[in-house]
Amino acid sequence: MKGRKKGCSLPLTFILLFVCITGHATPDLDDGEEDVLGAALPPLKVGHSVCAMKADEGPCKAIHMRYYFNIQSRECEIFEYGGCHGNENNFLTLEECQRKCVVTELPQKMMLAKIKKEKPNFCFDEKDPGICRGYFSRYFYNKETKLCEVFKYGGCLGNQNNFKNLEECQTTCQGNSEEHPNTMNSSSLVEDTNQFPGIFVNLLPTAGNEKSNSMNNSSPKEERNQFPIFFEPPPIPSLCMTPMDRGLCRAKELRFFYHYSTGRCRPFSYSGCGGNENNFTSRKSCLRICKKGMRSDTTTDYHKR
Repeated sequence: MKGRKKGCSLPLTFILLFVCITGHATPDLDDGEEDVLGAALPPLKVGHSVCAMKADEGPCKAIHMRYYFNIQSRECEIFEYGGCHGNENNFLTLEECQRKCVVTELPQKMMLAKIKKEKPNFCFDEKDPGICRGYFSRYFYNKETKLCEVFKYGGCLGNQNNFKNLEECQTTCQGNSEEHPNTMNSSSLVEDTNQFPGIFVNLLPTAGNEKSNSMNNSSPKEERNQFPIFFEPPPIPSLCMTPMDRGLCRAKELRFFYHYSTGRCRPFSYSGCGGNENNFTSRKSCLRICKKGMRSDTTTDYHKR
């Protein structure tokens, strides 16, 4: 009788243990998370390439290390994939992501142009701002005017007719032609002032202007050379680009961190010690600092440990 009772209790123990394990569920803070920005970011108007999609971990709960192309940092970055669904901006290896989405710039463009007398083929490509929505001043060779001109680059993709500075563009595509930078006027720098709003300042008066001022102050002033000054949008604080870090301790405190890829402030469980500065006690302070940019009056809204 004793042996039979012992034999019956053993499977019962396993059944109870199985029920306890399968019935236990840890709360997921992201399940009840509200969309702090309302709708998702507006879709890109051009391209709709898979490389412009946001990282999507999918609805499943597995943890697979994958890579996606971040259109804001213009790099392939790692993320945790849940194992199902998601989108096509999801690559098994860093090399696969870079091969698909990263347009490699040619560091030897200037060197090759010096060796070859003819212009590289990419010098005749039209300017291409790419599919991203950045606002970076770059230079391209205009085959119509035969000059290097400024344009606004979105930050990713595009083509190779894209130079970080005027000198590189001139050396590669313009060459030692008669269109020297000293003889260029303001129209060669900007093709449409309405498209690229900026502030124009008068610099370096012409020789004729100096003579007219010295001979007769009442004579009409000749037009001075004008150069546009563009203002890049202020970057968000670097702390907002750091990944979420729960810290080293075992407490469970509700905090918020700025998710750089999605542009949202998301909740997480903070352990109570360690971690990094991307840690805020409220969603409001997170948005004020990371979404609207760093201001002197918001420095006190950092996390309070």
